[in-house]
Amino acid sequence: MAKAFDLAEKGLGYTSPNPAVGAILLKNGRIVASGYHRRAGLPHAEIEVIKKAAKNARGAILITTLEPCSHHGKTPPCVDAIIAAGIKKVVGAITDRNPEVSGRGYRKLRRAGIEVVNGVLRKRAQRFYEPYFKFITTGIPFVTLKFAQSINGRIATRSGNSHWISSPESLKLSHKVRAVTDAVLIGNQTLKADNPELTTRLARGPNPIRILLSASGKVTRRRMIFTDRAAPTYIATATKSNVKQDRDFKIIRVKKLKSGLDLEDLLSKLGKMGVVTLLVEGGSQVLTSFIKQKIGDRMIVFIAPIIIGDGISAIGDLGVATVENSIALSEMEWFKSGPDLFISGRPIWR
Repeated sequence: MAKAFDLAEKGLGYTSPNPAVGAILLKNGRIVASGYHRRAGLPHAEIEVIKKAAKNARGAILITTLEPCSHHGKTPPCVDAIIAAGIKKVVGAITDRNPEVSGRGYRKLRRAGIEVVNGVLRKRAQRFYEPYFKFITTGIPFVTLKFAQSINGRIATRSGNSHWISSPESLKLSHKVRAVTDAVLIGNQTLKADNPELTTRLARGPNPIRILLSASGKVTRRRMIFTDRAAPTYIATATKSNVKQDRDFKIIRVKKLKSGLDLEDLLSKLGKMGVVTLLVEGGSQVLTSFIKQKIGDRMIVFIAPIIIGDGISAIGDLGVATVENSIALSEMEWFKSGPDLFISGRPIWR
């Protein structure tokens, strides 16, 4: 199963809105075929290994990271192919929470006389499929808030300079995170100050969709995300933009609140576009807006071993009066990234 998850990881960034799945066929104690879901619209992992194994699939054991699908989508149901191939046993990691599957795949296999074992490496499966499960049950993307800061909590100097707070190792790791994310979001200030490309040029994987959050709709047109055509680019705004949408970018109309753009409305629209995962790389204003609206499933922070002194804070005022009312992180993970400290956790919204 661990090898199957290693295979599934190869599909991250390519399969949305479908989940990334890895599969292995075992027969007489040896692997006869292995594969993964390579891209949305292509054969699922189970179909790929069945085709690879051909006649050797009969009487084999199928190891799969997710319950096989039982419904017609862009491809036929995997359970039908499993039954037709004569596979004798299916070992899965977790039940698919897609309402169109949700145990139906396993039940159909059992009715066909195929032995089913579920829950192998369940904890790894829960973590791996958490973004997909959120999306498939709510229609809302899984949101990760990411930023790099100095030891004293600054993301830029007082003049706005931030190149580069984090190390080359952390920058490469950030690109790896982008490579397995459907969309990346920044705000107008980051666009003006950094002119970012928001690509995966330092990592292997597809470039994410790029989203610019602009309450005013006024943008600096001569920026890389509007001219390089490296990935689809969108402006999310509640008003008319000062530039017309063309082949380089499109507009997403977002509702407006008294405090700013309605980020829940934006997420709903992104979900309808098939965006399963969203990476927020915005500056202080954007990050603070997401936190004030209690939006964020995961937070990633790179802490560089430098002291800037006065400068731009990573997070603005949240109205926290006492320490006990602060936002804590759970499920913590941390390690060294070059000279930096990588910290990841789940915000606990009160």
